[in-house]
Amino acid sequence: MFKKILFTLPLLFLFTACKNDDGNQLTNCSLVDCLVGVDIIYLLFLNADSEEDLLANGAIDPNLISIINEESDQVTFTIEEFSGMGIYLAIPVATNSYGQKHFTIDFNEGESFTINFETSFSEGGECCGPYTILEQYAIDNYSYELMESSPLPAFSTVYIPNLN
Repeated sequence: MFKKILFTLPLLFLFTACKNDDGNQLTNCSLVDCLVGVDIIYLLFLNADSEEDLLANGAIDPNLISIINEESDQVTFTIEEFSGMGIYLAIPVATNSYGQKHFTIDFNEGESFTINFETSFSEGGECCGPYTILEQYAIDNYSYELMESSPLPAFSTVYIPNLN
């Protein structure tokens, strides 16, 4: 819920900041602080039973993670901690093309799953943009939660039942 509020408030400001009192669109948006489009999918890995953060407790070793994209290329990722929210795997989404994409994430020789998603281009509004839109997001093998389809960045929680 906190993540949704954190993401929604700047968007609400974005859509109302460029209007005058009549509700007409202004062309001078110099005072608008636009949300910067960061083309990243953030994954939080939680134990399905205890909801313990698996990156924070060491059950998932970031040094053993490998990520391959739809073009069979290795994807460089980072680990980022958001205070009070947990430790996330941050995966950059390529924007040289849009459409169907996937990441195959391997924790350690065989413990893998795939994220399938689609991206599209949005020019944004008169004041801000462009943005990459995340659509049709799905993960195989594990249950997950994702904020609704929206401009990137996206935050997803992946619930992992047993990781040996």
